[in-house]
Amino acid sequence: ALGVAILTPNPEGKFQIMFDAGQAAAFMQLAAWELGVGSVPASIYEHEKARGILGFPSEWHLRIALSFGYPMDEEKLSAAPKKGGRRALEEVVHWDKW
Repeated sequence: ALGVAILTPNPEGKFQIMFDAGQAAAFMQLAAWELGVGSVPASIYEHEKARGILGFPSEWHLRIALSFGYPMDEEKLSAAPKKGGRRALEEVVHWDKW
């Protein structure tokens, strides 16, 4: 398995930093899936512990990491998505007015 740490400048200053990090993570996951590689995102809560393990400089921050690997069961790659617990679109979207 491969792990990717998405490092950013201080995310406390601007919302856009975490938005951009999330976008980077999502696009890496989509690209991996096209190649038959699965992925799992992880939020990093123990920031200094992560810094100690990975040794990145203090001006960089780690909040998101990804792991990539091949599914043990390759049939899952072509399996139809399972029905999730999402609410119907009509329940959560308002058109032109509330």
